[in-house]
Amino acid sequence: MEKVDASLLRWLTLLIWFFFIVKLTAASRKFFESENGKSLGVRLHKHHHRMVMDNGLVQVTLSSPGGDITGIQYSGIQNVLETRNREGNRGYWDVVWNLPGNHIAYDRLKGTDFNVIMEDEDQVELSFKKSWNFTNGNSSAPLNVDKRYIMRRGSSGVYLYAILERLEGWPDMDMDQIRIVFKLQNDKFHFMAISDDRQRIMPMPRDRINGEPLAYPEAVLLTNPTNPQLGGEVDDKYQYSCENKDNRVHGWISENPPVGFWMITPSDEFRAGGPLKQDLTSHVGPTVLSMFTSTHYSGKDLNTKYRNGKPWKKVLGPVFVYLNSISSLEDPTTLWEDAKDQMSIEVNSWPYNFPQSEDFPSSDRRGTVSGQLLVGDKYISDKPMWASYAYVGLAAPGGVGSWQRDAMGYQFWVQANEEGHFLIENIRAGHYNLYAWVPGIVGDCRYDVIIHIQPGSDVKLGVLVYEPPRNGPTLWEIGIPDRTAAEFFVPDTYPTLMNKLFINQSTHKFRQYGLWERYSDLYPKHDLIYTIGSSNYHQDWFFAQVPRNMGNHTYQATTWQIKFEIENATPRTGNYTLQVALASASASELQVRFNDRRARRPHFRTRLIGRDNAIARHGIHGLYWFYSINVASRLLRQGNNTVYLTQSRSKSPVGGIMYDYIRLEGPPETGPSVE
Repeated sequence: MEKVDASLLRWLTLLIWFFFIVKLTAASRKFFESENGKSLGVRLHKHHHRMVMDNGLVQVTLSSPGGDITGIQYSGIQNVLETRNREGNRGYWDVVWNLPGNHIAYDRLKGTDFNVIMEDEDQVELSFKKSWNFTNGNSSAPLNVDKRYIMRRGSSGVYLYAILERLEGWPDMDMDQIRIVFKLQNDKFHFMAISDDRQRIMPMPRDRINGEPLAYPEAVLLTNPTNPQLGGEVDDKYQYSCENKDNRVHGWISENPPVGFWMITPSDEFRAGGPLKQDLTSHVGPTVLSMFTSTHYSGKDLNTKYRNGKPWKKVLGPVFVYLNSISSLEDPTTLWEDAKDQMSIEVNSWPYNFPQSEDFPSSDRRGTVSGQLLVGDKYISDKPMWASYAYVGLAAPGGVGSWQRDAMGYQFWVQANEEGHFLIENIRAGHYNLYAWVPGIVGDCRYDVIIHIQPGSDVKLGVLVYEPPRNGPTLWEIGIPDRTAAEFFVPDTYPTLMNKLFINQSTHKFRQYGLWERYSDLYPKHDLIYTIGSSNYHQDWFFAQVPRNMGNHTYQATTWQIKFEIENATPRTGNYTLQVALASASASELQVRFNDRRARRPHFRTRLIGRDNAIARHGIHGLYWFYSINVASRLLRQGNNTVYLTQSRSKSPVGGIMYDYIRLEGPPETGPSVE
């Protein structure tokens, strides 16, 4: 027995030493690479049609003067980008644009002039410019473009940013999308990571080509994939979308050799649509994106419209392409943990002090805004309440909630603490409104005074009180005012159309394909009826009001009912109020009727609203819509009452609305009891 114990002890000791040596080897390699890069410094090799930046860790090749990244050499991989693609289709910027009334066009923002902005052993910064004038006509987007690339000593990657500009008097244009695209070696990069709970082995590009197309081109059923374990799954790039506030790092891992390729975005200030704007990240290709603006999950409501010849300039980025590697003896997924660590370093370093453009201000040329936000709602509390964990931000001056439709300016958002205190730092000089919304409280807040930020400004706003929409006491409510439909009933998807990544993930259940079709399964003949006092919105309120599938590609408008009682008294004189917050709308019209389903004219209608397509793109929310509907007391009665909610448009199976929250309020200060 003693011999067995001694032998076991020796084996355990050897095993511990083995893992220690593996970790030491990986750490030593990373340290050696870093020190080697520091000792070598940054070098720039100039060739006739290409430029090569090299710091001993990473070597980046760019076309000249176009400014596309054609090659990235790292850790034994000659080029992590897909060499079977033409050089201009590996790492590039592009925009989707059009002149008003014209067809959509596509511009790769190819540079025509090249300049070395900075070159020494610590840093190289390159500029690739494209200038527009009226002689260009419609051949390219009317933009001046300055694409910048920075490599630094000891840095395992490359920084990218661009200055886009329009001069006064230039023609009107719309710009739907601005992004950076990287296409990686598809024979190496198979594992994708978006977040801690969204990571997986991905299909190959040819698997999509050989698969079965579904309702729209992005969705494909994998019928005979290269990896048999993925057979029968749906691949759809929109299943990997992410809100701006959560989209800090994403990318891919190669197992042989174990190398990671990551897109790190240290700030949202240059992104469009605010912190809840959703957009693409990484997807089959293997493709890595940095999305600055797009109409995804918003439609043309977030289209960047340039009108009346007004000048405009904006700096997009910098973002950081980070590469990392480990020993072949280590678990490749540890590269994700290292990428998150690097992301934290980049976030804490914002705003960077090394970009050479005067258009990118360092921290000493920026300002701060601080204050405390309270909520004043006398029907909840006699005294103002803390706006706990409110989202507070600065964006271009505009109407209430206008920030979610703003793609032209900069935005600066933070989340307040439990007591509603907020501090917004590193704000660019400019003129802003302060906006906010509070989890659990309906509506949007706007501080009406324009805030002027100068370099070094320190604006202290003191205590601000938000008075949310409210006309009377709550009689009943459905949902949670959090700007999403996540709390409502999200059904299981069809077994033949699932993405296994989202099985048993309640927080991502809505990302499964085809959930809109489940409404017709659950309500084949009669629509949803919700009874106040007995129904439960977690189980009885379908997450999206969509048309019923009648077969043969025909669809029927749907009418949901909310049943409630007014007891003990007749409805009092004075208006009631129905507060309706929508989390999404796509090609929809909401009509509201009280106690008369067949009323020729609805008591309220939105008319046609929404183009966010969030139902089809697994978004659980798009843009936020809010309606405060007056309800004359004559429309209600003692005893049983019914609110009819009709989504009257039925041209598309994925058109519809997602509710955020509904509340019926009694007349001011008084109100009969309701069950």
